[in-house]
This record gives sequence, C-alpha cells and structure tokens, in this order.
Amino acid sequence: MIRFAQINLMKKIFWILAFSPIFFVACSDDTIDDVLSGNISTAQIIDGLKMALNVSSDTSIANLSQFDGYFGDPEVKLNLPSGTKFAIEALKTKTIDLGIATITGDDLYNGTTILGITIPGISSTEAEVIEGINRAAESAANTAKPIFADAITNVSILDASSILLSGSDTSATSYLRTNTGGQMYQAYEPKVDSTLEAINIGNVSVAKSYEDLVQDYNDLLNIGLPGFGNIGSLANLTPIQVDDLSAYTTERALDGLYDKMGEEETAIRNDPAARVNDLLALVFGLLN
Repeated sequence: MIRFAQINLMKKIFWILAFSPIFFVACSDDTIDDVLSGNISTAQIIDGLKMALNVSSDTSIANLSQFDGYFGDPEVKLNLPSGTKFAIEALKTKTIDLGIATITGDDLYNGTTILGITIPGISSTEAEVIEGINRAAESAANTAKPIFADAITNVSILDASSILLSGSDTSATSYLRTNTGGQMYQAYEPKVDSTLEAINIGNVSVAKSYEDLVQDYNDLLNIGLPGFGNIGSLANLTPIQVDDLSAYTTERALDGLYDKMGEEETAIRNDPAARVNDLLALVFGLLN
C-alpha cells in the first residue's frame, strides 16, 4: 500500500512538471521511468537534495570562513556600501582648476598640499575599511553552518521533485534562497553585526572605522582654499551619510555564500566524482 501511494504521488508530480518544456530537456526517458516506476522514492529524492544542499553549504562556509575567503576572491569580495563607494568614485573623477594650480581627483583621494593647505586624502582609510569588512564577513561565516542547516530542513516533497528535475544547475540553491532568504538574513545579521564590532582596524572596530571614513570624506569636502572656497563647492560634491554597514555586509556576505553554494551544486549535478556518498550518487545519478 505504501509502495502504491509513492507511485501515485510521483505520477501526480510528473503530470505537474510535464507541462514545463524544461522538464523534457532536463530528463531522459530512463529518468522518467525511474520516477514513475518508483525505483527511487520521494523520501530519497528529498534526502538527496537536502544532502546536496548541506554538502554545498558546508563546503562554501568552510572556504569562505578561511583567511582571504572573501577578501582574496574577486567574485565575492565585499566593497564599501554603495552610497559611500559611489561618492568616492565621483571624487576621484573631479578636477579643480584654480588658475594658478590644478587639483586632480587623485590628489584629493591620495592626499596633497596645495596653496599651503594639506589635503589628507582617504585612500589608505578606504583600503583598511574594505579589508576590515571582508575580515568580518570571513569571521561571521563561521557561525553560518547551523543557520543554513535549519533552513535546509524546510524543503518540501513537491519542491524537492521540482528542484531535482528542473534542468537548472543551481535550482536547489535558488529554491533555498527564495524560500528562506528572509529568515536567513534575520538569523545571520546579528552575527555579522557583532563581528563588525569585534574586529578592529588599528585600535577601533570595523564599524567605527567605516564611520570615520565617511567623516573623513565629509571633512575633506569642508577644507577651505583661501580665496576660492571649499573643496566640496569647487568640485560640486556634497556630504554623505553613514549607511547601515551591518545590513550591507550581511546581504553581500550571504550573496557570496549562495554564489559558492551554486557552484558546489553545479558540480554535484554534473560531476559524478562530486557525489561524495551513495545517496547523492543515487539521486543525482538520475540526471546522467
């Protein structure tokens, strides 16, 4: 009776998926036969996808939590929050022609002395803050494993079957992100926030260093050049506000984790050697 119920359920799933052209591209005749005949059970599909997500998340977390896991990987490296980043980029494009002297954007960014006035620049502070944000993301990644493990348990029977047969190499990761992203953010953000406060740049936290960078930028705009005005008015730049660094770092750190999970899932789907146990070999072997 249980066997009959499993086959009936898989037939229902098949007819739901059969209306999707992707299904026919993704699945061979043997795959369809295995699903319909009950050669693989619904429970095995669910367990296999959960296993794939756990393996993908564990590997990604282990790699990103290492030194330079984020900072050394251009694909996931965090920059400054967008408002601050764009303001500094705009600063670097400016040229101030005073007639008797010219101040370039690089001068403003790196620091210079003009008309006896010292412009300290912000390049070294920016570099330190960017590294600090990435070090915080790497440290916070150590706390991500149980958060991801809890989210993975939410995969449902119908979703599991759709994920397996979708034809997308990252459909399990996408499903996890779409359906649990809000809860993941809420659970992870306090971990990231505490890490930004705990990791120091020099004698101050990453969070405080970022606030100091914004203040340094605004102070630079207020530097006056006698007889000409201040740098902000001369360069047509306005002060900026401190962005929510915790929210930004959490979002971008999770983006990086999901991206790396997608890469691991792709390997499991396409490379039999990446199916590190019998369950993964059984379930994802259907896609061969």
